[in-house]
Amino acid sequence: MIGQLIWNHDRPDIAFDTGALYDGLHCGDCFQCRVDERWLNVRLEYANDWVLIHSDGSIPIRYGVLVRI
Repeated sequence: MIGQLIWNHDRPDIAFDTGALYDGLHCGDCFQCRVDERWLNVRLEYANDWVLIHSDGSIPIRYGVLVRI
């Protein structure tokens, strides 16, 4: 399923085209994130702020990007 990464109250979440929410993401959750026209396999972690860990390091979350679970 593809959705959009959003901020929902106190944590990141995924909003789907149907209007449904994933119901909140947590540390350790794995999914794919669309960055620079390619899908990256990422893991969500918290280190002073929410970050996405991938094979080449980490990147800050970019809310509004497409994600795939």
